[in-house]
Amino acid sequence: MHPSIAHTNFADRDENVAALRIVRYEPTFAPPLDVARDTARKVLAEARALDLDVATIGEVYGQRAALQESLRQVMAALDAEEGRHA
Repeated sequence: MHPSIAHTNFADRDENVAALRIVRYEPTFAPPLDVARDTARKVLAEARALDLDVATIGEVYGQRAALQESLRQVMAALDAEEGRHA
């Protein structure tokens, strides 16, 4: 079963291999278009409000990840809408 959270990288340690490998799962959650659009606008407003003079690197990367996830949700919602109307 694939998780619905976009940033799901699970560290999976093989019993016989000492190296750590990353398993990536594609996100499956697609919100309704209006919800995705509202979320994207909120995340974009938060990113614009981030003061880069005092923000930590973690905050900057966190906003980047939030922007990527909101864009992915908007694109998934648009794809779902097109699929319903096709």
